[in-house]
Amino acid sequence: MGKRNRAALLPTHLPQLQNLIKRDSKSYEAEFLQQWRHFQSTLSIFCLKPDEDSKELSELVTFMSQVTQCYPELTKDFSQQIVDLLKEHCIVLHPEVRKSLVQALILLRNKGIIDNTRLLPLFFTLFKCRDKNLREMLYSHIVNDIKNSNAKAKNNKLNKTLQSFMFTMLESATTGNSDENAIAAKKSVDVCVDLYHKNVWNDAKTVNVIAEACFSPVTKVSVTAVKFFLNSNDHQEEEEEDEDIPDLKKMQMAHQHNSKTKANARKMDAARKKVKRKSKSKDKAESFNFSALHLLNDAQGFAEKLYSKLNVKDDRWEVRLMKMNLVSRVIGIHQLTILGFYPLLMKYLQPSQRDVTMVMVCAAQASHSLVPPDILEPVLKAIANNFVTDRVANEVMAVGINGIREICIRQPLAIEPALLQDLTQYKSHRDKSVLMAARSLIALFREINPEMLLRKDRGKTATIRMKDGSIRTVQYGEASTNMSGLQGLELLDQAEKDEDWGDWEVDDSSDDSDEEGDGWVNVGSDDEDFVNVSLADEENEGLDDEEKKKLQYKVGPNGEIIKTRRVGKRQLKKMMDAEEHTEISDEQRLKLLEAVKARRAEEAAKYEASIKLATTRILTPADFARLSELKTTNEIEQAQGKKRGAEEIQQEGEIDEYAILGPRKKAKQDYESRMASIQEGREGREKFGSNKGKKERGSTTNREKARNKNFLMVAHKQAVVWKSKRSLFDKQKTLRAAIVKQKKSKH
Repeated sequence: MGKRNRAALLPTHLPQLQNLIKRDSKSYEAEFLQQWRHFQSTLSIFCLKPDEDSKELSELVTFMSQVTQCYPELTKDFSQQIVDLLKEHCIVLHPEVRKSLVQALILLRNKGIIDNTRLLPLFFTLFKCRDKNLREMLYSHIVNDIKNSNAKAKNNKLNKTLQSFMFTMLESATTGNSDENAIAAKKSVDVCVDLYHKNVWNDAKTVNVIAEACFSPVTKVSVTAVKFFLNSNDHQEEEEEDEDIPDLKKMQMAHQHNSKTKANARKMDAARKKVKRKSKSKDKAESFNFSALHLLNDAQGFAEKLYSKLNVKDDRWEVRLMKMNLVSRVIGIHQLTILGFYPLLMKYLQPSQRDVTMVMVCAAQASHSLVPPDILEPVLKAIANNFVTDRVANEVMAVGINGIREICIRQPLAIEPALLQDLTQYKSHRDKSVLMAARSLIALFREINPEMLLRKDRGKTATIRMKDGSIRTVQYGEASTNMSGLQGLELLDQAEKDEDWGDWEVDDSSDDSDEEGDGWVNVGSDDEDFVNVSLADEENEGLDDEEKKKLQYKVGPNGEIIKTRRVGKRQLKKMMDAEEHTEISDEQRLKLLEAVKARRAEEAAKYEASIKLATTRILTPADFARLSELKTTNEIEQAQGKKRGAEEIQQEGEIDEYAILGPRKKAKQDYESRMASIQEGREGREKFGSNKGKKERGSTTNREKARNKNFLMVAHKQAVVWKSKRSLFDKQKTLRAAIVKQKKSKH
């Protein structure tokens, strides 16, 4: 049989023609024109009945998309024809034909023939089609295409176009409320979320597009958007830092002595590439991303609109709880005021309520220093009345006290002293979880306001701090994290002053450096206009250090310095209370005014000294380490046994549900779990019987060991000696017993 004619096969064998055209496009231009005319006629016939399957059209479209770049002038309208066909008949097209058309457009986009600003909006509309495989293919292409377009530099034109288009799709899902629009809106939100997590679209516009999706009437769309805001901090890209970096030097040393096989060479190359990739990633600049909740344009409006959705009970409880959690998170981070949100939470603060711990988390997250205490006080009373009673279980009591503690961390003024003192009585409860919850509440108020506690619950450190006036009570509307200067900086300054410099000598010529022309100029201090009064003058030489600290000085009418006795903080408070409730004389009132003025002047002087010290000195890391050590030492010296101070209070952010639950005892196992653990322990052994007498055991008995011993080791024993000296009667008796025993064992 002779060789077949290649030219005769070309019109019917498109893959072979495709291969030849890519090799030599000019030589096969006539054959391509023939196929191009055939494609046009097939397309016009197909448009008459677009719902039918056309395998011939799919093959022609695939062929044209492969060789379009070879004849750009002839095929300049090919991409537009495919786009128009999909726009007009995307819903009614056969799945196979539609898939081949989409694959052709993706191929043209990868070759750079069609622009993504024209293609991607079409792909978003194709999400309406009821074809799961098609939606997955479109989704992966859209995400990768946008990521590649923004790899080198931000493509703002594409980003703005697509974000605006997604916003219109969300609105269409709201107005049309059809299933196709809902699916397209859901996929659009998924694309935005995925691109945000990949740090491609991490701007405020993307976040606000997703925020608008939270109000969608379609449950799937709104839940996707709400989950994005709740889990945006937890979602991170998989980094290569988690990979185990091989020890390259060790592998090279082993490769020198091992056999030189191809497998070992491939392992060495892979290890080199991994180390090189790791070194490149270290050189990249770190990227710092804000939480998505910080990028909201109108946080107050967003929270109020989402709160209005909670009042309408259209969604399931799980969805409403997620929205409740998001509202509380926005309120806490932005310190918003939505007074109706707290009575809404009170309806669900019951021990029988499902997911009540998450409701408490929402109440704690929505608390901050700007919430009026009279709004939060009923919430705390509801928790105390429903949870912290003797009629409920111990775990419920612990949850209630922990929930009250989390709210008081963020707004300490919300609880009354009477309620606080009642809750602290559970510090000696028999259940450990309740005991620890009550003691954590005591530890919190020892730090922020020990005056509300009973005297026996304040502790040594808090009592000392109350006496010297170092406790700063937070007032309403004031954040507890506000600090005047760097706390404890005076300890570092005092420690440096008290250091012993030993035999160091002072250079006498340092004062004359200006006269020698060293280039230094003495500049007068800003504080030279003020008069510094020394406490260690001649009049105070006979006083102790404690008595000197209790003295204060004021300037008399003639300019003289008058030495007076310092009025303590408690005494000052008693005098002010006496003025409010009783009539005092003019002399006592004058004394009170002088004491108040002296106290204010002393506090102002301390504040100015701390600010001046903090703004005129640059601290090194060694200074901060020394400062932390001095703080710890000072607290230990004051408390004599208190190991460390209270931890810093977190004022905002997410609250873990386990902080409300607290430590819990291991639950008692039911019958099924006990039987499962028993069966697990029986694995690897027979069903019945023990392992006694089995061959597989740890050791032999003493009788077996004695039988296998060397005769010289046991020859001197009494049993062996008696055996050799037995009489004939004893030997017969022993032999008869052995025979009887042997007969019995056979039966």
